[in-house]
Amino acid sequence: MIMNKSIHMVLLFASLLMLSGCEKMLEEKSDKKLSTPSTLADFRALLNNPALNHNFCSLGEASGDEYYLTDEDFNGLYYESDKRLYTWKPDYVSRDLSSAGNEWYFCYSAIYIANAVLSGLEENHLSGQQADELRGQALAFRAGRYLDAVQIWAPAYDGETAGRDPGMVLRLDPDMNIPSVRSTVRETYNQILKDLNEAVLLLPNTTAAPTLPTGAAGYGLLARAYLNMGDYANALENAKKVLASKNVLIDFSKLDINADFPIPAVSQTSAEIVFLNRMFYSELVGNPEVAKISPALYRLYKDGDLRKQIYYRENQGHILFKGTHTGHIGLITGLTTGELYLIVAECHARLNNLTEAEKALNTLLESRWDKNLFRPYRFKDQSAALNIILEERRKELVFRGLRWADIKRLNRDGAEIELTRKVNGESFGLPPNDKKFAIALPEEVVEIGNVQSNPR
Repeated sequence: MIMNKSIHMVLLFASLLMLSGCEKMLEEKSDKKLSTPSTLADFRALLNNPALNHNFCSLGEASGDEYYLTDEDFNGLYYESDKRLYTWKPDYVSRDLSSAGNEWYFCYSAIYIANAVLSGLEENHLSGQQADELRGQALAFRAGRYLDAVQIWAPAYDGETAGRDPGMVLRLDPDMNIPSVRSTVRETYNQILKDLNEAVLLLPNTTAAPTLPTGAAGYGLLARAYLNMGDYANALENAKKVLASKNVLIDFSKLDINADFPIPAVSQTSAEIVFLNRMFYSELVGNPEVAKISPALYRLYKDGDLRKQIYYRENQGHILFKGTHTGHIGLITGLTTGELYLIVAECHARLNNLTEAEKALNTLLESRWDKNLFRPYRFKDQSAALNIILEERRKELVFRGLRWADIKRLNRDGAEIELTRKVNGESFGLPPNDKKFAIALPEEVVEIGNVQSNPR
């Protein structure tokens, strides 16, 4: 698609702004009026920009426990920041912007575009169904980015401390002269919920591409947000709304286990994807030859569980991942029906609706197991049901950018998950609820943008 000059101006100013996260990087004050998209076609083109769907955070995935590096692969990492991230150092864990961008940059560049659309629709007095849909999509894109970010750069949502824990810089206007100030975790989640609850009233049921959010995508993001917050009733309600409109599950028994990437994808999208978002390419987890699957994770799969062969292959004594939903090595962070079934199962279990919990879990697992070996779960005990569901969540959602947030929320509730690694004979650890679970902001953002850093 060829975008007009005004839209190129929007993207140019977004890039300049997000170099630092605030206006100080610009030597001269810029005027948002220089960005002049004004028609529905202009704003539709902005929302079709790949920047909105690509480069979601991989920092959490790279910090998690689904994989390990050999000493040879660790020593061969190009970026020193990747080595520091892998060993849970307290700072300098993000790439410099001179390396073609980092995840903070990509996050706020996308937020800027969403804000430009929202502001432009209002300033140009555009109304009607098409304008409403564009507004809903922009709100969903913005909320999705903030939800992705708050799981990385902030502590887990805790009702007792969320009002003072540092959250994200909430930029709701494309004006680049507004100072960057961190909001609290509660304020960040409140904005995410506000955006999504408004968006679902405006979003269409279907779109021309899975990169554009639908009503199902909005409800799915709400379900994910409420789950992180520990609001299981609302997470359940919204997840069920997604499955009422899209509930397809791929039958793994019909897939070719010997294929390089067995999960079929059309236009880099499997049939289970509700909303397509791609993860930032990291040398740590983006290269399946480098990121070796944790033996502890691999051992969780029982004989008859087809994910053991669909998701993984063996190479020289190591287990490597191949279970992407894109048809190639690209990893997603976006919503799938599999994730929604697991949210429904977990929330029912937490609300002690065990029959409904087993029903949702069994529906998913029937599509993942050898038909002759699958034995449906029957739950009699809430604690046992939760343990099973959480283990299935871990096995289903590998390399999806969700494990880091899961560890944080489960440790908040007392799970006591401790992470350990050994590199070149030296042991590293990350105790439960350590402050480094809120990953360090890029130093350029802290120093140039005068943005509050995370406590250490």
